[in-house]
Order: sequence, then structure tokens, then C-alpha cells
Amino acid sequence: MSRPIDVSNRLKELDELSAEVEAQGERIESLREEARSWMAKRDNLNAQNRKIWQEAKELKKKRNELNEEIRKLKEERTKIYGQTTPKRAELEALRKRMGSLLGRTSRSEGAVIKRIHELDWEIQTNPLTLSEEKAIIEQVKELEEQALIHREARTVRDRILELRAELVALRAAAGDVHEKVEKLAQQSRSYHEEMLAKVKQTEAVKAQADEAHKQYAQLRLQLEAAEKKAAEDFARLQAMRRAIKKEEEDEAKKRLEALVAAESEAALKKLKERKKVTLEEFKILKSKGLI
Repeated sequence: MSRPIDVSNRLKELDELSAEVEAQGERIESLREEARSWMAKRDNLNAQNRKIWQEAKELKKKRNELNEEIRKLKEERTKIYGQTTPKRAELEALRKRMGSLLGRTSRSEGAVIKRIHELDWEIQTNPLTLSEEKAIIEQVKELEEQALIHREARTVRDRILELRAELVALRAAAGDVHEKVEKLAQQSRSYHEEMLAKVKQTEAVKAQADEAHKQYAQLRLQLEAAEKKAAEDFARLQAMRRAIKKEEEDEAKKRLEALVAAESEAALKKLKERKKVTLEEFKILKSKGLI
């Protein structure tokens, strides 16, 4: 009576293990799908991160190009300022020279020239004593010296006006360069801020990608464990099936052998009793070597 119970238990165990293996297969497929989903998310985030980094590099390149242009403009502005220094020094010296020259004459240039012409006319038109003529000549000499001072002062004044014009032009040029520097510096700051924003964005995206990879790695471990367990259970299931099949085959063989033995014994008895045996009974006796 124990044999049917044992077979029944084995078959029940086989069915339960088969159901477990099937459930494990579904679980494994579910884990694979979830792992593929996290892997795709991670790869998409990494691709997005590379794209943002490339944009940040482009912004950095533009910023550096602008900074190089700003550097050259500042050098140009420094050269312009360098040109103003000696001109300012010359202008200051000429102003002092002008003050010194004007301090040496009490009349305007026009008044000096007019007085020289008056004295020349007086010498030419009026009979003068030697002492009077000598006195007038002395006055003319003094006036001519003043005229020379005025001519020098006029030259100095012209140079002062020229220097002032040059300084105005240099200040305008420096102002234009400074305006360009400020404009480019503002644009450079804008590129820099955009670049920093991109870098910050990559940090956030990288954190998401790292989390996705973490989830993927955990699922891979679960999947490997599940696949290992499923393989072990499947191997055990196959072994059980083979064992049950062998037991069934052995049992069938025993039943067949018992049947053949019974039929052989019955046929041999009939033969001994000189009764007629069938062709099948004859074959069985012959196969057993009994005839």
C-alpha cells in the first residue's frame, strides 16, 4: 500500500516544482524587463549628460575666445593710454612755457607790431636828433624782442592746440575700446554663467544616471540569483522526471515479466497435460527455452 502513496507524493512534488519553475520563469522575465528599462534610462541620461557637457564646452570655448579678444583690446587701450602720458607731459611743459613767455611782454602781438610800424614811420617822416633816433631804435629793438616772444608763443599755442586735439582723439579712441571691452566682458560673463548652469545641470543628470545604474546593478544581481535558482530547480525537476520515468519503466518491465512468467507457466502446464497451446503461448515457451 505504501507504493501508490509514494508515487502520488512524488507526482505532487513534481507538479509543485514544475509550477515553481514556471513562476520563476515569469519572475525572471519580469526582472529582465525591469533591468532593460533601467538600463535604457541610464543610457539615455548618459547620452543627455554628454550632450550637455558638449554644450558647456562650446560655451567655455566662446567665453575663452571673447576673453582673448578682451585681452587684446585691453592691450590696445593700454597703448593708447601710454601715448597720452608723454603728450600730457609735453602739454604741461608748453603751458608753463606759454605762461613764461606771456609774462615777458605786456602788450598783445598786434599792439607790438602796430607800435613798431608807428616808430618806423616816425623815423622815416620826422627829422630827429641823434639821441631821439637812438631812443626810438632802442624801443624798436625791445618791441621786436616782444614780437619774437609773441611768435614763439604763437608756435607754442599752435602746438598746445594740436596736442589737445590729439589727446581728445586718443581719449575718444580709448573710450571706444573701453566700450568694446565692457560689451564683450558682459557677453563673456553671460557665456560663463550659462556654462556654470550647464555644469550644474550635468551634476543633476549624472546623479540620476548613477541612481539608474544602481537600480540596474541591483536588478542584475537579483536576476543572476533568480536564474541560478531557476537553473538548479529546473535541473532537479529534470532529474525527478527522469527518475519517475525510470521507475515507471522498471515497474512496467516487472509487470510484463510477471505476465510473461504467468503465461509461460500456464502454457507449460497445458503442454505437459498434452493440451493444445496457442501460437503465442508456443512463442513464449520457445523464447524461454522451455521447448
